Amino acid sequence: MRGFRLGNPMGPITIILALAVLNGCAGLQPGTQLDTSAPGQLDGSTWEATRILGRPAGVAQSVLEFREGGTVDGTAGCNNFQGTATIDANAMTFSPLAATKRMCQPAVNGQETAFLEALELTRRWQIAGNILELLDSDDNVVMVLIGGN
Repeated sequence: MRGFRLGNPMGPITIILALAVLNGCAGLQPGTQLDTSAPGQLDGSTWEATRILGRPAGVAQSVLEFREGGTVDGTAGCNNFQGTATIDANAMTFSPLAATKRMCQPAVNGQETAFLEALELTRRWQIAGNILELLDSDDNVVMVLIGGN
């Protein structure tokens, strides 16, 4: 009687790693039509972070909401925050944000710290459909968000 032989045990791991790499490349593709002509288009919209400082978001929901008059608020993962955003054409900056100070689990705390840092680094924005990218002063993407509803 022949023994049962499993296929390559590295196969599933290779597939998982390939999917993770492909997910890491998410964001606006070259040639995507961008619309930053109407800063008011963000008023009343809600966005959830999918990438923060080059890493996938994931442990907790980090949400950014734009209100009328430049007010922003949301949850960084564990704690709530609020402040203002100054938006002019494709420029965007955030005021120092006020945030609650609840204790968070270490993984959530790391994501929250990165989320707030990305907002602090933001100097520009671009949007295509339901993808919003926040960029730093060197045009590096510091956060990718989806939503807009």
